[in-house]
Amino acid sequence: MKRRLALYGFIGALLITAGCSSPAMDSQETAHRPDAPLINTYWKLVTLDNAAVVTRENFREPHLVLHQDVSRLAGATGCNNLMGSYSVEREHITFNQVATTKMACPAAQMKTEQAFLLALEQAVAWHMNGSALELLDDNNEPLASFEAVHLY
Repeated sequence: MKRRLALYGFIGALLITAGCSSPAMDSQETAHRPDAPLINTYWKLVTLDNAAVVTRENFREPHLVLHQDVSRLAGATGCNNLMGSYSVEREHITFNQVATTKMACPAAQMKTEQAFLLALEQAVAWHMNGSALELLDDNNEPLASFEAVHLY
């Protein structure tokens, strides 16, 4: 009985010690590690042209999802639904055949929609830091920023 208790105590101590140890990681490396993948993540639009995006009551929040199957783009502009395709090669990204539904909305949503579509048209690169995604223009300037929303 004493041997069994000692064995259980030893195994418990090993498990606790193993759980508390982790390989040392460079803090710079962990600061830039994405929390969410670029593909198949719901990306909520947070800023456009360095201005905060406000979701209006009774309207879908502006967002996009880059689906893996056939490189399909889906989302919403804050007014209309958004669809199209995309291609990603390393840090480069392009959006193709982007289209929206044609609902009329209040001026504020239409302005957000136009700026969002322009950002997608001008985007040539992307950068992620944690759960934040930025679309960049050809001068490496941010066009739009997004945050990952975990749906479940």
